[in-house]
Parts: sequence; C-alpha cells; structure tokens
Amino acid sequence: MIRVLLCRHGETDWNRDHRLQGRSDISLASSGERQASITGGFVRAQNPQQGHVSSLVRTQQTFAQFGLDLQPRVWDELMEQNLGEWEGSYAAEIRDREPEEFSAWRAGTYTPAGGETHQQLAERMLAVFCGVVRETAQIGPTASPDLSFAVRTAVVVSHGAALRVLLEHLDLIDRAQSIPLTPASVTVVDVPLTLGPVSSSLPRGGLDDALAPEDEAAHIAGLTDEQIIAQSRLRVLNLSPELLNPSATQSVSV
Repeated sequence: MIRVLLCRHGETDWNRDHRLQGRSDISLASSGERQASITGGFVRAQNPQQGHVSSLVRTQQTFAQFGLDLQPRVWDELMEQNLGEWEGSYAAEIRDREPEEFSAWRAGTYTPAGGETHQQLAERMLAVFCGVVRETAQIGPTASPDLSFAVRTAVVVSHGAALRVLLEHLDLIDRAQSIPLTPASVTVVDVPLTLGPVSSSLPRGGLDDALAPEDEAAHIAGLTDEQIIAQSRLRVLNLSPELLNPSATQSVSV
C-alpha cells in the first residue's frame, strides 16, 4: 500500500492577517515554524522515505521543520492557486466589495482576473498527486505506527486551496461540507493497490496480498491516473498542530 501525507504549510503573517497569498512568496511566521515543528513529530512517526514541496518558500520552510533526513523534490505544480488581481488583498475587503464573486470563488465557479481557474488547479494537482504516487515505486516500505504491515510513505507540503481542491477531485471530501485546511495540518491518504474492501478482520486488511516487493514496485509504476484516483482512500483529514499539542500553539487556524 502507498501512503501520502498531505501537509499544508505553516502559518505566515499574511495568514494571520487574512490576506490572500496565492503565488506570493511569503515566508513562515515564527508561529508557523512552531506549528510545523509540532506536525513534524507526527510526520516522522510515519517513516516517510520521500518528500515533495512546492517552489514557494513557505512549503520548503515547513518541510525543514519536520526534521527529516530527506531532500525533497520541488514541484512548480504544487504551488498555490494563482489569484490574479486579488493576490495581496484582505479577504474581508474582497468579500465586502465583490460579495457575489467572492462567494462564487469559494464555490469554485469564479476566477479573479488574471488568475487560475478551479479546473486548471484541479488538473495540475491531480497530475502531481498521481506522479507522487508512482514515484513511491522507487522507495521501499517502512513500518507504520497504525498498521500491522509496512507501507511506502511519502510526504507532500503544499497549500490550502490547492490541497482542498485535490481532495475534492479525488472524491474524498465534499467542498460544501468541509472547513478549510488549517496551517501545518496533515491529511493522510492511503492508496491500496486493489479495489477490494478493507477489513480489519483480515491480515493486512485484505489489501495487497501476495505481492513481492519488486512486483509491488512495478505495479505502482504502472498505475494509471484513473486507477490512482479510484483507489485513493481518506484515513485522516486536517489533523492540525493545535490538536496534536494544544498547549504549544497559538494561531488563527480558521
């Protein structure tokens, strides 16, 4: 089985001030570094053997706080949604000035001038997620703290809107019934190599039976995007540093 840890970057000053960041390259605030350090304890326990970040510095700084002995791959495709002329604006000002447009953007049906459409964002995030899954063929399985068998685990650090749209288009969340991902939160997506039912009464949950490591690697490398999307399963959603260690964080999570 494949496990992908999807992490949002830690808090920035713009997050704290509720400004729309998009592609603006804003560094972590000190609070964001603390958040990422707390989340790092959970990430390290998952034994990831591969890392992926966006080309924006806040994701790279978040990954550095995880304390992993890994050099992450940098992807332009993992960047946040391009918000065009809205970037740098205060969200409340946009909401008050353009209420219908702001509501439509939140619903995924409006694009600010010069920005990236919801569909463009979804297509590139699905493509990079499937690429990350296939790249796990290059790493071996490691022990999992919550499973009775080893899994191939990678960690991805990206952005709030980008990850939310990805989860929506993996059919793992309903946009209308989910809250935004909080800074430095981690969402765990498992990708079994079969479409069979998961059962706690079966060895290995009834998944991935009788595949030698080299055969599993070849199988992963050959997965199509459609197979990866169909086989993705949500294990944990939006586990925030405030939940992992409530006494150690102070942030404006939502």
